[in-house]
Amino acid sequence: MNQHDTYYYDPERCTYVKVEPTWVQRLKPLAGILGVVLVLTALAVGVLDAQWIVTPEEQALKTENQKLRAQLAKANAEMNTLASRLDDLAERDQELYRTLFEMEPISSDVREMGVGGTDPYASFDRFSEDTAQLLKETASTLDQLERQVSLQGASYRELSRVAANRSERLAQLPAIRPANGSIVSGYGMRHHPILKVRKMHAGVDFLLKRGTPVVATANGVVKRTGHTSTYGKYIELRHKAAGYVTRYAHLSEIGDGIRRGVPVDRGQQIGLSGNTGRSTGPHLHYEVRDLDGRSLDPMNFFVPDMTPETFHQLQQRSDTYGADSGRDGAPMDGRSKDGRSRDGSSADLSG
Repeated sequence: MNQHDTYYYDPERCTYVKVEPTWVQRLKPLAGILGVVLVLTALAVGVLDAQWIVTPEEQALKTENQKLRAQLAKANAEMNTLASRLDDLAERDQELYRTLFEMEPISSDVREMGVGGTDPYASFDRFSEDTAQLLKETASTLDQLERQVSLQGASYRELSRVAANRSERLAQLPAIRPANGSIVSGYGMRHHPILKVRKMHAGVDFLLKRGTPVVATANGVVKRTGHTSTYGKYIELRHKAAGYVTRYAHLSEIGDGIRRGVPVDRGQQIGLSGNTGRSTGPHLHYEVRDLDGRSLDPMNFFVPDMTPETFHQLQQRSDTYGADSGRDGAPMDGRSKDGRSRDGSSADLSG
């Protein structure tokens, strides 16, 4: 007899009869087990759902991250293209502009400044491998662009300054003729037509009628004006940016307003030719000197304003009427042996 069995008393039979359990009662013990199984199953499914089932917010964030990575990769590619173009500009800077302006090239050490050393992008390692790599490449490209733009900007500022100085220097280069007239005496040692001795002729003489306009051969500032027994009325212009001084002598008149400190432009009339000072005929004596006072051959400065053919003609004429030509008896002042000038006048030039 099982203690869990149930009995009832049958009076007719005067005995206890065992009560047989119903099918519900038979399944009742299994129900508890089944409940435990169901609870465990629900817990397992919940855990799996947490890992595999994504909420709408999470899905939106995941999509946004994918788009951001794609956009970052695109920006990275565009920055690489920009960096390549900056490299082209740097090459042009080195091979063209700095060569043109005779400037020292930028060394490779300077161009690679800031490259090397410890990893400056280690902070990105906390992200996934793909994301960290993309972030590092982007940051590196940005740093490279910053270096290139900064260096190239500084280089162009320097080039602009040099170009401006070069432009100013060219404007102050005495590159045109001071008057329209024939060159009748060149630069160098010659037999002086008045003093009758060999003497250095420190300039070039232009045969001109009295009162012919005389112009500044370059931009500059009036250094001085005056009158001496040798030069007569004269004007000196300083062309500081180019490093020269020009002198215009034997003038009949000094232009109005032409006085010390006044700026003048190339081609501006500054006076009129004449025959003052040590001179026996109307002409212009023109000199070019450096800032230390050393005389230079003006013929060497006429080239930028003339064709090669014109320059060679002037050079030959200067050589013909220069100092060395006196050895064969030709006059230094451009006159023929009968004392007449080549245009028929009787100019006996000195200066």
